[in-house]
Amino acid sequence: MNLGNSTRIYLLSATHAVNSVYNRVLTPVLPLIVADFGLSYSQVGLIASAYAAGNSLFQFPISFAADYTGRRRTVLVFSLILNALPVLLYGWVPGYSLLLLLVFISGIGSSAYHPSAVALVAEESPKRRGFAMGIFKAGGDFGSVLTPAAVGWLAVSLASWRAAAQIFVFPGLIAGFMVWMFFRDTPTERGSIRQEAKSTIWALLRNRAMLVILVLSSCRVMVLRGFITFIPLLLAEKFGYSTVWVGWILTVYFIFGTGSSVILGRLSDRFKHTVFIVGTMFIGTLVLALLPLAEAVWALFPLLFIMATTLGPSQGPILAVMTEMIDEKSRASSVGLLYTVNEIAATVSPFVGGLIAQEVGLQRSFFFYSAITLIAAALSVLVHRIRERQQLGAG
Repeated sequence: MNLGNSTRIYLLSATHAVNSVYNRVLTPVLPLIVADFGLSYSQVGLIASAYAAGNSLFQFPISFAADYTGRRRTVLVFSLILNALPVLLYGWVPGYSLLLLLVFISGIGSSAYHPSAVALVAEESPKRRGFAMGIFKAGGDFGSVLTPAAVGWLAVSLASWRAAAQIFVFPGLIAGFMVWMFFRDTPTERGSIRQEAKSTIWALLRNRAMLVILVLSSCRVMVLRGFITFIPLLLAEKFGYSTVWVGWILTVYFIFGTGSSVILGRLSDRFKHTVFIVGTMFIGTLVLALLPLAEAVWALFPLLFIMATTLGPSQGPILAVMTEMIDEKSRASSVGLLYTVNEIAATVSPFVGGLIAQEVGLQRSFFFYSAITLIAAALSVLVHRIRERQQLGAG
């Protein structure tokens, strides 16, 4: 069945929402998991790190395979199904170690998602790429919007975080079926896989702006992964919010992020993507530096609002800049390389943040993430200058 370009973008954005479900499904119930297994902060951090580790290991090989074979639809379907199936098993997990293994396997499923999905979005909207990436990012945020409140409510209603998580096996299966029905693979004939892999890797590594974006994006993901891991604990332990309220607060956080992703994407098309990246990184640095000083909810919530509307939505402009610099035939590979490096950084971030929290306290550990965001801000200025020189030379 043929669909219009806009409809395809919205469908891909819906699958992004589903992919985000599995990254967020345990977040609102982390306080319950801590109580269930008697975990420390570092062990909580390892849950997020296990997902990130699975997400990083096969990102580039799978993305290269998608480019090399032209079977991006098949890769996308595989991703959605493998991401979903471990969630069904959460209901019977007897201990912490097996939970980590299942989270890791779900992360492997996620590793196959973004390269093919982003490449398909870029194909569907070559002229309004910032807006298309903003819609795509908003789709991912929409999954993050629904998941915390839904999981928190279900966990309380069913008196079990395990049963609540199991229900979310269905979105991945349905999304995989939709992608299979409405997209098609485009098999390609290329040179030997060894030669193509070598040329693709060297082309990406010779691109200076691409390398800076890799580090910049990785810093951004480190901050967001650590932030979203420990904010539920801060809300529960310091401010006394229940599981349901933690879920709703996270939902509101992602609602603001969803709207901002679309707005920033559209504005970045009209102005300059790199200007928006620089601005959001510096704002994020300031917010995270002020967060440890927030002693009351009236001070905390404005900081959460600013964080939701700046640092999270910056992904759209970053992807727009990156896909502008890469040939179509290597686009999934470039996204795969980006997400591989991102997830390696994200694997380290929650665990290190947990260790710091154990030493200096949970709230003060956010200074660590503020320092990383400052590095990202400096790199964003460098990306802006590189792109300015490239565009001046092209003109």
